[in-house]
Amino acid sequence: MDARVSDIISKVQEGGAIDYDETLYLLALDEASPEATAVRGTANDLVRAKTGNACAMWGQIGIDVYPCEADCQFCSFAKSTTCFTEHVTMPIEDVVARAKEFTKGGDLYGLWLMTMNTYDEDHYLECVKAVREAIPKSTLLFSNIGDTDKEYFEKLKAAGLDGAYHVKRIGEGELTEIPPERREATIRAAHEAGLRIQDCCEPIGADTSNEAIATRLFEIKARNEEYGIHDGSGVMKRNSVPGTRFEGMENEITDMRLALIGAIQVFIMNDQTDIPWFAIHEPNTVSLLSGGNNICAETGFNPRDTAEDTAGHHGLDVPAVRSMFYQAGFKKIVRGDGTEVELTPEYMEAKLAE
Repeated sequence: MDARVSDIISKVQEGGAIDYDETLYLLALDEASPEATAVRGTANDLVRAKTGNACAMWGQIGIDVYPCEADCQFCSFAKSTTCFTEHVTMPIEDVVARAKEFTKGGDLYGLWLMTMNTYDEDHYLECVKAVREAIPKSTLLFSNIGDTDKEYFEKLKAAGLDGAYHVKRIGEGELTEIPPERREATIRAAHEAGLRIQDCCEPIGADTSNEAIATRLFEIKARNEEYGIHDGSGVMKRNSVPGTRFEGMENEITDMRLALIGAIQVFIMNDQTDIPWFAIHEPNTVSLLSGGNNICAETGFNPRDTAEDTAGHHGLDVPAVRSMFYQAGFKKIVRGDGTEVELTPEYMEAKLAE
């Protein structure tokens, strides 16, 4: 075992957190090496001990699609490469029906309503109102929308929104037409409106430098110290979406690489107490054995999919997510209100029978 890796592992086992240079050292590990295996196993042990071996399940509904002017070079909606040629907005009744389907078992911790960079604010506001009324109070409701201001976030909060997922992504302003400052301003606006904030290190591709990953991870930690990153953070791979410049598996990182990055985030956040959930996307079992304990089911339009409905195509459904958690050895699911459900064989069988 590499002596420096051993020292880093001892440091986090004693409650410490790693610094930027240590992060770069770990990111340079071969993901199949004994050192990387030890890092992943340590992160797994730390997170399960802190949470009582619990997990959190999210869902996302993509309600809008069109050739998007943000033109993110990794996205299936980008105007320069998209196969979607028309502007399609999911009717409110369809959004509500999908929300009910996702939450009917009561186990969903939170639900994202995702739309495009530019969207119909009135329609989205009505969707938030209708979904909040239709789903259990135990499920939190979060936005995943384009850049906006404090005033609109205040309207969404009044309509029942609990929080906002918003990210200054890796390559923002270079791989996208969105200035990084605009993303930062939106995150600040959501915070000032009193919403919970979620952040993530994404999108990570095979060409993403270790320096870019480390910088993003420490930006997330700094924001957590300033605003609070509520209900978790995480890491997300960049998919090789057909038609984009990143088409082809050679442009994707492996699940093993994603799991290592996720474990390293656990080490970075180890001295903070308000990050129980570490999201992994795309969902995979090796990451759930490496500190990840938060994955997402998806339906509707998806920026990583060229199908009109990602459900049954690219996105997992709720039973599949629940099963992945169970197979990874988690003992309970935590809902958005903090209540817990034991993941026993009997419970799993009952859910399959619904």
